[in-house]
Amino acid sequence: MELHFETSNEPAFRRIEQILAKQVNASAITYTKESVTGAIALVIQKDKCYIKTEVAPDTTAQKEQLLKDLEYNKGFLISVEKKLGNERFVANAKPEIVAIEQKKKADAEDKIKAIEESLKLL
Repeated sequence: MELHFETSNEPAFRRIEQILAKQVNASAITYTKESVTGAIALVIQKDKCYIKTEVAPDTTAQKEQLLKDLEYNKGFLISVEKKLGNERFVANAKPEIVAIEQKKKADAEDKIKAIEESLKLL
């Protein structure tokens, strides 16, 4: 089994890569800037982990989970956009609260993009 990480936070994964390698009996751990074809893709916040094995994976369950995650994140994004679209909320809330909501929106958009990309690979 090989693990490939597509991440903007490589140092965080490097700190735990020995533990990951032991847990899943990985023969190699690499870092990439591109999608890995023929691998199982997992979305971890904004990052992606690709698991490549010699045995062809059954992607049905993975696709179902990704579709559920996509639906949830789209709903979450709508709720955050409604809050940020509410002029009274934005005018009356503390600036740090508005900033938190804007970060939630950006994170949700990143997750949706990552999930959609993973679905295309299946």
